Amino acid sequence: MIRNSGFVTKIRTNFDSFSDIELFIKIFILLSLLPLLIRLLSLPRLMKFLTPGDVKALNGLNQERTKEKIVRYTDYILSRNLLIYKRICWKRALVLYHYLRKTGINVQICFGVRLPSMESKDKLLDGHAWLIYNGEIFLERDMEMAKTYKVTYIYPEGDQQILQEAAIKHF
Repeated sequence: MIRNSGFVTKIRTNFDSFSDIELFIKIFILLSLLPLLIRLLSLPRLMKFLTPGDVKALNGLNQERTKEKIVRYTDYILSRNLLIYKRICWKRALVLYHYLRKTGINVQICFGVRLPSMESKDKLLDGHAWLIYNGEIFLERDMEMAKTYKVTYIYPEGDQQILQEAAIKHF
């Protein structure tokens, strides 16, 4: 009789199919490459690189399930807090941006700054990255905190006017 190891049980409970495992591996690879890409590319070039040309428009239920898996896998990898896999907002936002757009969810990514809190006296500015969908902050753990940042860059730029108006109503 063959007993399941903890590893096999974990795979069975966290992945419904081979395509889920493939998605997890792709997210892991992108998270591994991001630090290098950030050093090599300007932000506009990086955003063009991360904006997929091959979009799979999924129906509502499949899109929602895929969105949940993208968020869960990304957050799991970043929660390990090892080496380059640390919970950093720009990594999370860039990966979610890329894979959500691949599934047909047309999110935009925002980068913003604010004056640092009194506890962080060594910084001139605090930065944050988050997503916007349909003019609203999207998949952010702390929406109120995200609203305290002044938007400095939004991508795709074609949506700049609409998003600036949405961002202004939050301030």
